[in-house]
Amino acid sequence: MTVAEFVDGASPVIRVVRTYDHPIERVWRAVTAPEHLAAWFPTGAEMDLVPGGKIRFGDLGDGGSTGEVLLVEPPNRLDFRWGDQRFEFHLAAAGGTATTFTLVHHFDDRAGAASFATGWELCLRALAAALDGAPPPPADRGAARHEELVRAFGLDRPRVTRDGDGWHVRFERQLTCSADAAREVLGPAADGERLAFAPGTGHGARLVVEFERTDETAVASAVALWTARIEGVSAAACDIDGGAGDEGGVG
Repeated sequence: MTVAEFVDGASPVIRVVRTYDHPIERVWRAVTAPEHLAAWFPTGAEMDLVPGGKIRFGDLGDGGSTGEVLLVEPPNRLDFRWGDQRFEFHLAAAGGTATTFTLVHHFDDRAGAASFATGWELCLRALAAALDGAPPPPADRGAARHEELVRAFGLDRPRVTRDGDGWHVRFERQLTCSADAAREVLGPAADGERLAFAPGTGHGARLVVEFERTDETAVASAVALWTARIEGVSAAACDIDGGAGDEGGVG
């Protein structure tokens, strides 16, 4: 399986590439037609396939949302916007009857990158099954895979910045468990350390830890300590979850 690619920067990007042994026209229908999208896309979707056309995600009467088609070049390219995120579907003939499908996801939430990538990998696994006429793959939240990608993408490392006479350290980590479960493993923060939880991307809660130190040795020691504590949450979440549960992680 091709590993999801993370392009870090001011506007992060996830790129996932898969090759399916099906003609390009069939794959195009699978990634644009509502009756086929339902088999693999994170939510139901209906698209008006013209530039500027509206996309309806989910049930608009029950918390659904809308997006906009930006570019359509059947059967090779579809670009669209969903909220503050942008997506590109690229299709190319890959020899014989095979098609290479490249999904590109542009977003601002850097800490959510591993969650987005894990979710898309699960979705494209479901797309493969749908194209093959096979049963859907077993439900899987991909907790272990998420943690692999966190480390591969460098999302386990904090941002350390010089701040006046010292250093400011900030961890922001997407978790695969609830805030309550994380608190049980982490325990309390020390004086001067700030620990907070916020809603995450769908895999679990978002953890933010911040603190200041005036000495480089103290910074290194505190970073090592908090890295170990957060990895303890990760390991516990994977043990409890086992990678199983409701599929999530995209958007």
